[in-house]
Amino acid sequence: MNIKQPYAIDKAGEEDISQVIEFMMKIRSEVFPMLSQDQLPPDLLHFRQHYIQRENAAVFSARMPDGTLIGTIGIVPYDGRFHQLEGFYNNIPTAEIVKCYIDSTYRRLKIGTTLFREALKFSEGAGYQRLYLHTHPFLPGAISFWENQGFKVSLAEDDPIWKTVHMDMSLNVHK
Repeated sequence: MNIKQPYAIDKAGEEDISQVIEFMMKIRSEVFPMLSQDQLPPDLLHFRQHYIQRENAAVFSARMPDGTLIGTIGIVPYDGRFHQLEGFYNNIPTAEIVKCYIDSTYRRLKIGTTLFREALKFSEGAGYQRLYLHTHPFLPGAISFWENQGFKVSLAEDDPIWKTVHMDMSLNVHK
């Protein structure tokens, strides 16, 4: 199915907020059924301020020609929210890749890679020097997907439930 890309990648705007949030919550409930679905996480609750109104943040979406949303990826400034990473990104402009979600019907068709390339271009243009993300071994193919994109494991936690894997990569940004 890689003969001609049947979907379009766009940066989410005001008009996309409710559809993007609905999509993200749907995939989040499938991928993380152990998380509460009763309320939106803070970044989705304040989506406009978190992603739309900031020059250094964005959400990109993949849509079929009929408008069906099939994938998302977000970029936000890394805010130091993981105490385990204290000192890792001091004085280095770092973006966090968040909510790279692909509808299960469309996985393994390079949509995640295409979305990531768009996020990478945005991040380089925004002046970030590093990209950070975290994932979990229970998500099939997640670690190898990100390694194939150029990420390296910076810290693998040994907690019994999440086993969070923190990953990052340097960007080729000219100063």
